[in-house]
Amino acid sequence: MRLNTFSIGFGKGNRRIRGNRGSSVILGIIGIIGFFGFISLGVSNVYAKTTAPTKLVYNGHLLDSSGDAVTTEVSVRFSFWKSSDYITGDVTSTGAIDIGASNYGSWNETFTLTPNSDGYFTVDLGTGSALPDFSTLSDAVLTSLHLQVEVKASSSANTSYELLDKNTSNASIDRAPLLSVPFALNANLLDGRDTGTASGSIPVLETGGLLSLGAVPGGTNKDTFTLDSDDSVSSGEISFIFGSALKKKLSYDATNNVFSFNNALRVGGQLTATGGLTASGTIATESGVVVNRENAAKDSVIVFGNSLGQETFKFLNTEHEFELSDDVRITGNLSSSGILAVESNAVVGGTLTVGGLINGVDITTLTSDNDVHLKVSSGAGLNLTVASGDYRLGGTVTAYAGSSNNVIADDDTSYVFFETGGLVTNTTGFPTDHMYIPLATVLTAGGSVSTITDKRVFNSADTERTVTRIFTPEFEGVSYQGDGSNNVGQLVLNHSGGNLMNSYQWSSSRSTLQDYDVLLNFSLPEDFIRWSDNHMTISYKSSSSDAANNKLDIAVFDSADNSVTLTGDSTGLVSTGWTTTAITWSGTPTWTAGSGSLIRLRLSAKSDESMHVGKVKLKYVELLSE
Repeated sequence: MRLNTFSIGFGKGNRRIRGNRGSSVILGIIGIIGFFGFISLGVSNVYAKTTAPTKLVYNGHLLDSSGDAVTTEVSVRFSFWKSSDYITGDVTSTGAIDIGASNYGSWNETFTLTPNSDGYFTVDLGTGSALPDFSTLSDAVLTSLHLQVEVKASSSANTSYELLDKNTSNASIDRAPLLSVPFALNANLLDGRDTGTASGSIPVLETGGLLSLGAVPGGTNKDTFTLDSDDSVSSGEISFIFGSALKKKLSYDATNNVFSFNNALRVGGQLTATGGLTASGTIATESGVVVNRENAAKDSVIVFGNSLGQETFKFLNTEHEFELSDDVRITGNLSSSGILAVESNAVVGGTLTVGGLINGVDITTLTSDNDVHLKVSSGAGLNLTVASGDYRLGGTVTAYAGSSNNVIADDDTSYVFFETGGLVTNTTGFPTDHMYIPLATVLTAGGSVSTITDKRVFNSADTERTVTRIFTPEFEGVSYQGDGSNNVGQLVLNHSGGNLMNSYQWSSSRSTLQDYDVLLNFSLPEDFIRWSDNHMTISYKSSSSDAANNKLDIAVFDSADNSVTLTGDSTGLVSTGWTTTAITWSGTPTWTAGSGSLIRLRLSAKSDESMHVGKVKLKYVELLSE
């Protein structure tokens, strides 16, 4: 291969120096020659190892302007650039390469060397400063990459560097491009790898740009792996198959729009379904099954069967209880810590243990007399027998002698009970409009009695009653007073015809809030036991919805004249329409039967606004006298 020679320096030869450069360079005459043969930098990937050296060989021939070999020590500086044209801004004022220049190729290296007696020298570019990773460079940068070569006497300052111009006749061609030798354009091997399907080989795409089955890699580092990327499958299956002989498959049925596995599926984490979960086999779990995990305000249902004939096991949200839609058979013990209410048959194969009541009856207290007292039993065919016993209805005690041959309807439900006229049996149900004593419900079928459900109540206590006491303005036992300051206004008794409501009305024309107290003194009855739910409710209305203009404040004092802690809205009450506030007592107030207590209603108003107070309701339980 013939070497091209370039000569630069003073006096003669081909020299092109651009920029601010010094003029004393090695005896005044320097020449250099260089060439590139082949550039191949290895790039690591998942298929092949890197075999190309990460250095470039540069051979130079250094002559002075007379053509004589330069044999003294020189500094040769190499750098990469993205254009062939050298401009003044490519170096700094100190002669250093400006690494911030827009066309700088991110690499430079300087060698201090002494050519041989003929002026030849060789350097390995990348020995001192590693060459850039060519695999990270864009196509635009790779195709425009040029090498700039500069030289100076080793003892001279950097401002003495002279550019070895590739083409002195063209002002825009100052650097040599990085090119390949012809054979590198079609190398037989790439980094020592050949095409094929063996380990380490480079795969070749088949028709349609697809990899052959044997060349599919064991994994992918992509975020997605797409099957049927051309959307050519409109029906049938798109599948992942595990094992040629095993043939375990994950497939998508494009016809029915559903995924399927042809074997068991184990999920290590949670399995979440936004739609229904359908299984043709048994669903097994090593832990619990949670229904209504979000605790939404709705019934939670487990369904047995399909819509043509299904039964349900529900937890009723409103009633806060479980419900089964059909019979329940228990072969072991049935324990209840509360009331066990059975409206139909209860079949127990084991022991029934009840810690509370059954249909309101403590069965542990039942005696032998209770087993026959007014008991309903089956006679022959469609006949009933009622055992003798006493009962009280409306204060009257009746000694019932018993009866038999009480005829009932077939294929129906009969209701057996006592009313003021005596024993009654009908198919319309127990009375809802008068007093009665239930005995039993009887089911018949095929001309005979099939089931008798006992409805008797053996123990009862009706000695308490709940009383709602209503105070309507003008209250009984009421008094009125101001607290000594800001009490200027007018208190009148008013009436709201649309609401049939008498009310106290307090109003004031003053610009500051004025208040007045309505004091309701009430006495607890001699038979007072306790307060019932919602101890007190008070109706009120205001002309303005702003508590700064009018408001109601409520206070209660117990039998010991202590202030009672109130639960519910009791201060700063306003409403432009009639409304009520429900209040209960908190803490441990003293309530003495037969003693007096006090409710203070403080009405406030200003600027011709007004506050109204209507009914006051108290709810408590008292003991009935004998």
